[in-house]
Amino acid sequence: MTFPIAQNQPGPLPLKLPFNTPISGDVTIAFSGTCWSKFAGSICGVSVYLDGNKLGDVPLCFNNTSMHLALPTHVFSANMDFGQHTIMLAPLTDETNSDKNDFYSVWIVD
Repeated sequence: MTFPIAQNQPGPLPLKLPFNTPISGDVTIAFSGTCWSKFAGSICGVSVYLDGNKLGDVPLCFNNTSMHLALPTHVFSANMDFGQHTIMLAPLTDETNSDKNDFYSVWIVD
């Protein structure tokens, strides 16, 4: 079963994505998105949080400046109860930029 939390949600970061989960227990949360940097050679990306707890980071080295790049799709494991939860997507570094031309998707994959 796949449960979409956000599908092509436009930026900018940070984004708070509230949702109700129809399942409980161990789940896999998948993330994909884009961002950009003003500085060549920068490590940029997104930090993913569930209910204020960091699930992990999705980093990428940006060799080109001002070019929106796709971050690698990443999966995280989490334990969830039924009910209301919030995913937060935040810039990984100060060099991470996002705007209305960046898009983010998050799913529960069970």
